[in-house]
Amino acid sequence: MNESLLAEMKHYIGFDDRDGEALRGLAPYVRSAVPIAVDRFYDAILIHPGARAVITGGEEQLERLRQSLLGWVSELFDGRYDQEYFAKHEEIGRVHVRVGLPQHYMFTSMEILRQELDRVIRASGQDPTGEKMTSLHKLLTLELGIMVESYKEGFTAQVRHIERSLVQDRLTRAEHLAEIGSLAASIAHEVKNPLAGVSGAIQVIRNGMSADDPHRPIIAEILRQIDRLDSAVKDLLLYARPHPPRVQPCDLDATVRRVLKILREEPDMQRLKVEFSRDPNLSPIRADENQLEQVIINLLQNAVQASDDGDTIFVRISGGPDQVFLLIEDEGEGIPPDVYEHIFDPFYTTKAKGTGLGLNICRKIIEAHSGEITVQSKPGRGTIVTVRLPINADA
Repeated sequence: MNESLLAEMKHYIGFDDRDGEALRGLAPYVRSAVPIAVDRFYDAILIHPGARAVITGGEEQLERLRQSLLGWVSELFDGRYDQEYFAKHEEIGRVHVRVGLPQHYMFTSMEILRQELDRVIRASGQDPTGEKMTSLHKLLTLELGIMVESYKEGFTAQVRHIERSLVQDRLTRAEHLAEIGSLAASIAHEVKNPLAGVSGAIQVIRNGMSADDPHRPIIAEILRQIDRLDSAVKDLLLYARPHPPRVQPCDLDATVRRVLKILREEPDMQRLKVEFSRDPNLSPIRADENQLEQVIINLLQNAVQASDDGDTIFVRISGGPDQVFLLIEDEGEGIPPDVYEHIFDPFYTTKAKGTGLGLNICRKIIEAHSGEITVQSKPGRGTIVTVRLPINADA
């Protein structure tokens, strides 16, 4: 307990040496009745479920608490009320933090204890309005102030410890991800050129086949799998070595239409309906068109994978004088809560295909454009992804 704070609290309450003498004068009248007061105190407290929930150690813990309170109440009447006395008593607030006792119990508990001590002292024949009782009430008020202060300090220290742990966890995780990203980039770089060579060789073989060659479907499947590998390699390289956007005038409407035209040729897209709408007064934006195209492809592919046959995917562009919005909405099953909290985490995926980097890359690209990407989803009610972009992104 800070000595100046203790002196200030004593001054406000009016607690001085005379109060100490008055309290010591009460000791002979209350000492034998203190155990009864403590028992009644716990009888009153344990009626409340919130207080019972804290005492998880059963009768053994309860007996330890009872003995601790017995000692504390006894010291109320024979202490020196100096810095050492209050330094010992402020530990009570810290204990309350450690056991998770809500702070309001300190106020209600102190009032119950005051009533029990009043009852004991009245039964001893002491004047309930006299100097000794006034001194006791001052001390209990002072004790409560010390508990609240130490509770605040203990709670603050606990929060800081948790925050430090979280920050350290994030730093450790970031370091691990950086190492993974660096390794992935090295592997991807080594794979990219040979993969291109394999793809080219397979295409040469395909071009030399007759139209009715029975091996053509096998060659087509090989090329599809190579495309999947190439896409994964590109994701790894983009995650590990993102390029700053090359900002220039960009027609978002034309970019979306071009992506939709390409994706409509995909078999998965052909089983769905797409409704596209745009604000007729949409302003051109400044952005990296290639990077935005990649974002739109990723988001639409996610929507396609979440949709059932016959579902509709809604694509909307709207905007104002300073920003534009791209919304992609599907009618799928939505994202479960335990998955939702990880959707932007790199390498996190629940899909059989993919690297788990798509949304993470999308967010990096949008944030590099000074924009924002948000996801709203409820199980059974589909998902809405909203991309907000400024009209004039920083170059």
